[in-house]
Amino acid sequence: MITEKCGLEILKSTLPREEWRMKKVGLVCVLICLCFALFADASTAMLESWNKLSEDEKWFCLLSEPLIEANQLSITTVNPERYVPAGKRSISQQILEDSWELYSREDVLAIANDYRFKRTGPSARYNELRELLSQTTQKSVQAAVEEIAVKNCLESYVIARLYFVADKLDILGEYGLLAWDYGRMLSVIRRSIAVGWLSEEEALEVAKPFIDEVINAYDSWEDYAVHYSLGSVFYAINEGIDYNESLNFVLECVKKYDIVVSEDEKDKFFTCHYAKFPGKNRNDNRILTYKDAFYNPSKEAASWIVAAKVERNSNGATKAEAAAANSFLKKKKNIPAAAYRLALLQTNGKNFVLKTASKAFEEALPAFEKVENPSELYFVFYIRYAFIAYCSNDMKKMDSVIPKFSKGTFETADLQYIYCIYYTEKAKTAGYNKKYEDAIEYAKSALFCLKQSDSLQYLGLFDKEILRDYDKKLNGMIEKYRHELRQIEKQRSA
Repeated sequence: MITEKCGLEILKSTLPREEWRMKKVGLVCVLICLCFALFADASTAMLESWNKLSEDEKWFCLLSEPLIEANQLSITTVNPERYVPAGKRSISQQILEDSWELYSREDVLAIANDYRFKRTGPSARYNELRELLSQTTQKSVQAAVEEIAVKNCLESYVIARLYFVADKLDILGEYGLLAWDYGRMLSVIRRSIAVGWLSEEEALEVAKPFIDEVINAYDSWEDYAVHYSLGSVFYAINEGIDYNESLNFVLECVKKYDIVVSEDEKDKFFTCHYAKFPGKNRNDNRILTYKDAFYNPSKEAASWIVAAKVERNSNGATKAEAAAANSFLKKKKNIPAAAYRLALLQTNGKNFVLKTASKAFEEALPAFEKVENPSELYFVFYIRYAFIAYCSNDMKKMDSVIPKFSKGTFETADLQYIYCIYYTEKAKTAGYNKKYEDAIEYAKSALFCLKQSDSLQYLGLFDKEILRDYDKKLNGMIEKYRHELRQIEKQRSA
């Protein structure tokens, strides 16, 4: 068989040089014409589907286009995936279950409601960070971010996000990440049709409030698309992935059908370029163009981004990035996120010893003592600190840590295990001192905490195997202390 390349080489060798050049130009022209013809045919088919849609259905498809089209699903039909091979999970179902952890109609309706009222999602997180920035009196961005990071015990990725919000606050303005949040939610609702959880009519009803708010918030497709692409940067920082790669990928998607065509060709090519947003850019922020779709972080911000990447996507980080992150964090030991990460690095290695762990967490402690608003990181640190204190037989440290957990709500199995261990040790001490009534109450409290843990998420902050058969142990202790009380009562009555 002669391959295409071999065929061209043979043709070239048998023709005069000038004639070969002419043939080559002709072949290129044919290929270009063929590509245009194929694109025109595809656009014609898309237009046929598109023109059957109502105005609301068109907006439904258009606003969710970037992520729908990225997965090679239909962007011109409300149901993006009409054919799914028998016995196989659809692309839509894979995305809803694996990326969104949605498994039913009820799950979709619940998350749509939460996004609608901005109770969850990147937009809610953006607004929280924007509010924190508005409360600081620091003049420089770095000073403001570090003050907020300490007071609120922010994790590395949140600090990196805070720098992004500070940098883009003027152009993202009132609507922030609305385009990103609502665009993604519209794609979730459309995919729910493909899975069979919602009918097209039901999906459109759920989508309508999202559509109305978006088309009245932005001036044009380009304005919406650029806001959407900047949302992808905020998301990428959280996931520990390359924000520039994410931004460029989204731009490639949104520009694919943003094509300028002449009036006489509008019925031949599908384009989103002429989408007329009915809103008038209701805030006072300037209208964004593709030139605004970039993020050039400061040196500090870039370092926090790398630190977040190493923590949240260690397999995607290089050795050089890991080394750079560690070097940077050593300069930021006054910030809880850095102090905690450095402590972990000293205790998670192969040569881990209790003395090393104890010293590492003691060195991190001053950063956490400055926290005013406890976060998940705050509680995670103190749970591990308490566990190390227990392993070191240091009840005084445990006594000092337990009150920290009353500062806020952090209901996890890990915390209940710490309570269980703590109350068990208190029961032992009370029993040793022959305060059996106190010992029984402590043991009961320990048993209650152990039972509470069954219904809570386990983060794996320490090995729970140490609690194997603890319920039997505690019940045995309670029975023992009750026996001792009965003996004392007998002696008194004798």
